[in-house]
This record gives sequence, C-alpha cells and structure tokens, in this order.
Amino acid sequence: MCRQSFPQPAEKTCCPIGIYIADPGLKSAAEILAVKTGLPIINTRSQLETALIVSQNGLSLARPNDAEMTGTVQVDFTTGAWIRRLKRVGTERLVKAMGKKSRKATRIVDATGGLGRDSFLLAAAGFQLQVFERNPVLAALLADGLNRASKTAVSEKICRRIRFSPGDAIDFLAPGEAVAEIIYLDPMFPGTTSTAKVKKDLQMIQHVTDEDADIDPLFACALQAAGERVVVKRPKKGPWLSDRRPDYSLAGTTIRFDVYLVGSRCGQ
Repeated sequence: MCRQSFPQPAEKTCCPIGIYIADPGLKSAAEILAVKTGLPIINTRSQLETALIVSQNGLSLARPNDAEMTGTVQVDFTTGAWIRRLKRVGTERLVKAMGKKSRKATRIVDATGGLGRDSFLLAAAGFQLQVFERNPVLAALLADGLNRASKTAVSEKICRRIRFSPGDAIDFLAPGEAVAEIIYLDPMFPGTTSTAKVKKDLQMIQHVTDEDADIDPLFACALQAAGERVVVKRPKKGPWLSDRRPDYSLAGTTIRFDVYLVGSRCGQ
C-alpha cells in the first residue's frame, strides 16, 4: 500500500527550498509542515532560492530571488475562473478521455497529482478519485488547496470525491490486481501554455521537481493495475509514453490524451 507520510524532499526536490512563516501566529503549523516535509524553516523569504510561504491565505510557493518569476503559486479551487470552468466540465477532453460509458461511481487513480487541477476536474464530473503526489512541496500545496476548498459551499461536494495520499503511487498499484477502473498519468514534460499564469505555475514546478525519468515503471504497473483503461497526458506532438502506441488519442491545441484500453486483458 502507499506511504501515508510525506516523502523526504532530498529525493525529489531540485533546488534549495525552505519554509517561511509570514504570520507568527502560524508558527506551530509551519513547524508541523517542516516535520512532514523535512524542509527547514527560514528567517527571510530570500534566504533560499525557493520559499514555501505559510500565511493566513494558505500555502504558496515563491522564487524571491528570481526577477523573472514574480508573484506566488498557490492551489486554489475557489476562484471565479474555476467556478466558470466547472460549469462546463463535461466538455473537457480530459473527462471525455475517461470513456463514454464511464459511470459516475467510476474509480480513478491519479498517480501523478501535481497541483491537482486534473483531479479536481474529474471529481467535479462525478468520478471518485484516489490521488497521489510524491514530491513533498507539491503534496503540501495540494493538501492545503483541497483543505481550503472543502470549506466552501461550491467545492465541498467535489472535495468529498477526492482522497489524497502524499507518497508514491507505485507503492499502491499491485500488479495483476485491478485497484481502479482507470489510472491517469500526467508525467512532467516541458511545454508551452496559453496564459502567463499557467506558464508561471509550470516554471515554478520545474524548479522544485525532476522530470519523471522513472515514469516507465509506473506506466507498466498502471497497465497491470487498471481495470478498464490507462489515460496518459502528453504534449500534442510528443512521443508515446514508453514508445507504446495507444488505442486512440484525443488531441487539443497543445496537449493530447492517449488512451490505453486494458480491460480485455485484465483477466488473462
């Protein structure tokens, strides 16, 4: 089964990073976060390259010494933009990639949760999600965002469909045993985006994570553990994951979703 504690950041963080306490009243919460993540508490935001900021508005990520990376990145599912997007969630290619016959109770494992946007969309569409994120910084940001979203009327029901576990999904996926109907993978890849905010988010993430060089074993495990299909998010013109041709793909302007139908092989 998956690990329930945060993985140590030495394994998956790529730059010096520390926890900055913006509000002295949150010192205890910051100390608990430091224990969970293994990150040091710093005295000033600019003490290290990257700062995980603890404030009354939740957790956020900043690059205070990077002139090209202004502002912060935060997981927030309660903005007006999100509410408008949720109203048309059924038109999302991601949702369509899960299959026309998908039931509302269909279980999905998001094995590479990241900032949780895709998981939240799928939960809004009615799916039951088990989400994993092994990077301690992203896991902390996602857990904080889900916690705040669970306290608002608009997103509370959506959050109830999401179970989040910091840790490596490969510890949860048992080869030969279907743990969910669908397993979703979104490996880290370089790409372009249509808005400055999303581009900033991706750039910030790349500073605290490695590219998923070990994604092939996770993909192989997913193919064995999915009951119906594995869905993989890729750059529109990028290669197939592990050079394996999908059964079909749904492509947008910059990305595509490769769909691998595995249900017919599960009982073999």
